[in-house]
Amino acid sequence: MDRDAPFSSAARAVDTWLRSEPGLVLRAARELDWWELRAVHELLPTGQAKLVLPPGFPGEPPEVFVSKGRCLVVPHIESNGRVCTGVSSQPDDYADPIGAVRRALQALAELLDKSLDPAWRELEFAREARSYWDAYCLQRRQAPDARPVPVIMDADLSGLANVADGALGVFTLGKEGTRNAAAVFATAGAQDPMSLAVRHGRAAGTHVAGHALFIRLPSTFAWTPQTWPTSLLQLGQLVSQVTAGEVQLPAWLAKHKDRKPRPYSVIFVHGEIAYGYLLTPAVVPGLAPAGIFPVGVRRLDADWALARGQGLDILHLRRKARVLLLGAGSLGAPVAEHLVRSGVGDLTAVDHETMESENTGRHTLGHTSVGRYKVLDLQARLLREVPGVSVKAEPMRAAKYVQTHVQPGAFDLVVDCTAESAVRTLLSAQRHGRLAGTPVVMTWVEPFCAAAHVVALGAADVWPMSDPADQAVNVAEWPDDPRVRLPMCGAGFHQYGSADIGQAAGFVAQRVLDIIDGAAALPKVWSRIRSREFFDSLPVRSEPRTVVAVLGSASGAMEIERNFRDVIEPDGD
Repeated sequence: MDRDAPFSSAARAVDTWLRSEPGLVLRAARELDWWELRAVHELLPTGQAKLVLPPGFPGEPPEVFVSKGRCLVVPHIESNGRVCTGVSSQPDDYADPIGAVRRALQALAELLDKSLDPAWRELEFAREARSYWDAYCLQRRQAPDARPVPVIMDADLSGLANVADGALGVFTLGKEGTRNAAAVFATAGAQDPMSLAVRHGRAAGTHVAGHALFIRLPSTFAWTPQTWPTSLLQLGQLVSQVTAGEVQLPAWLAKHKDRKPRPYSVIFVHGEIAYGYLLTPAVVPGLAPAGIFPVGVRRLDADWALARGQGLDILHLRRKARVLLLGAGSLGAPVAEHLVRSGVGDLTAVDHETMESENTGRHTLGHTSVGRYKVLDLQARLLREVPGVSVKAEPMRAAKYVQTHVQPGAFDLVVDCTAESAVRTLLSAQRHGRLAGTPVVMTWVEPFCAAAHVVALGAADVWPMSDPADQAVNVAEWPDDPRVRLPMCGAGFHQYGSADIGQAAGFVAQRVLDIIDGAAALPKVWSRIRSREFFDSLPVRSEPRTVVAVLGSASGAMEIERNFRDVIEPDGD
């Protein structure tokens, strides 16, 4: 059987059809995977277009290329000349591959005709300005006068209103005289670029401190190739224009002039997207102007990295939350990660255990953390991977930390993921002491992750000192010790996998976020319960209570919400 049969037969059909039009095909590949076609249009000076069939054709749409010089002149043409036709594959293309080619060529014709209208061109350039900016940056890096500038700049826009005098940090690699900028960090607020680079593991090479000017463009400003500065003079004119004369670039540069050469950058922010210029010194001082080179900007501030600029009221509320998380095991660690990635701005995690190789299958940490405190490696991971959050770690037992470090009002929420009865009892004992006025969440999973529970207490609610978790909250009765025992003192483990605890962690984290967001009335008990079929499939005999439902599948689950008073006082006592 010919593995290439769909492609080869479709290519032959396309070739026959193209050659039926006299003078259309100028040149073709012997493999029939591309054709140079005559394309007469005033926006195509070469009078040519190239039709390419990708290897997956007709499962993939045909591609059309024109001269690379049309990029940034005609919308939807990439830096390599590829035309973004917007054509996608359709099921009928296998039976009618010619139809797919017709759609692609028709899309090219329609694009060129629309592009004759300058207003339409500018609207399209503005609508996808970031894509065109990336293409422009690539053009400039490939230009004869290009300097060794980085492909991307990382920027933290925290606190930016309209104009900010910020800081720049450039990290270079190579020998003196041939150094290349390996990384560039810019900050609009109090954050230091050096500390930002260190935090995210990018502070390699020689560091040179500089200055960055941040300017937020008016929403009505047309940020298109027609308005992008190409010289230092034009850049200064644009800065003056969009700040209504408040900022003059020559004066700003003079203000920050130093005896040592310093890097400078101007960063424009349009909507949620940032665009940067790096200023480079003149090749021959006094005889040639300094150069400006465009560079892509990757935002590292929490507003963008964690929320893409959407729902900022909720994000900013979460960023103010001070959360104490007790337990960084297979449940606590993913809960911590969910919380900080969802915007919780200040997290303190407490756990005394080290990572062992057998934890790898269901912990967010991996083998490189074996032998190390889970909580310290979790802290390092979150600080490195999640911008704009504060994560503190305490490698000690939860009970000791609560008894020696917690003071009333120090935290806005305490989340207990230890699943230890002794810790729940301690939290109850400290309800009017060190935890006075602080909401508390206690969460755990039953054996085999058969159910996950969240008991959420308001500032004045008290969990009974008798710790009725098994009798009042759990949904099944289990043998005295359903763990797999190990030949060590009191050692054993519950059987479940990464996917099982992952579902439980997501459930728990969402309930915690509801509390932080003010979307949940407390006290409350939430539970995620696996189906009765799941309980029946377990290697350990259990006795599910009536709340466990038949759902038709061992993989099914349901979520329920219960009144806290009804749970701990079922008879109204």
